[in-house]
Amino acid sequence: MVISLLVRASSLQSGQDAAAAAGESPVFWSILLGYFVLVLGFGSYFAKFNRSTSDFFFGGRRFAWWLIAMSIVATGVGSHSFVKYSGKSFEHGFSGTMAYMNDWFLMPVFLFGWLPIVYYLRIRSIPEYFERRFHSSVRVLATLVQLLYMIGYVGIGFLTMARTLEPIVVPSLGWGLMDIIWVVAIVAGIYITFGGQTAVIFTDLLQGFLLLFAGLLLFFLGIHWFGGWQQFW
Repeated sequence: MVISLLVRASSLQSGQDAAAAAGESPVFWSILLGYFVLVLGFGSYFAKFNRSTSDFFFGGRRFAWWLIAMSIVATGVGSHSFVKYSGKSFEHGFSGTMAYMNDWFLMPVFLFGWLPIVYYLRIRSIPEYFERRFHSSVRVLATLVQLLYMIGYVGIGFLTMARTLEPIVVPSLGWGLMDIIWVVAIVAGIYITFGGQTAVIFTDLLQGFLLLFAGLLLFFLGIHWFGGWQQFW
């Protein structure tokens, strides 16, 4: 996430030349390696709290609502959001925001329809709800569908991260696109395996604040690049 935002910010200034220059900068590589060390450090530290499957998958259910909310936001908004939506909005204009602006009529259905069911039934997953509502075979089907969806979702996340790093890493290290994806996947796998949900929540807290700060910063930098509010509208 940090890497994606840094590269995106540099691309607003001078495109591929800025990205290539960043690949030769010791400061950039210090930030890159420091971020990976920080993430893996989170995983190693919080591994000691994983004494059961409840600790690993749910963080022991011991966190405040605002911390969980920040984690959800940081999970839903990733490198693909900054790369994809900024590109589509630049290409098509203000209509590129409609993917999220149209949530106004879906959120009440979630808040007052689905969320109370999840809370009061104490279900732990979507497939578990389908088993209670229908039958165990429906749970299996829902699990398979959800797995297929997540494979695609995670794959897109890896791809957009690799595309973001490609202009920097390829000239510097000579890696291909798949090499970058494998490195990111291995680091993420080690991090999740040792840290569990607790490490994810606290890392998402850091990234949540980063997203808010960097998102606002990039927005105002974009307005300045356009030439002011009048040119933007």
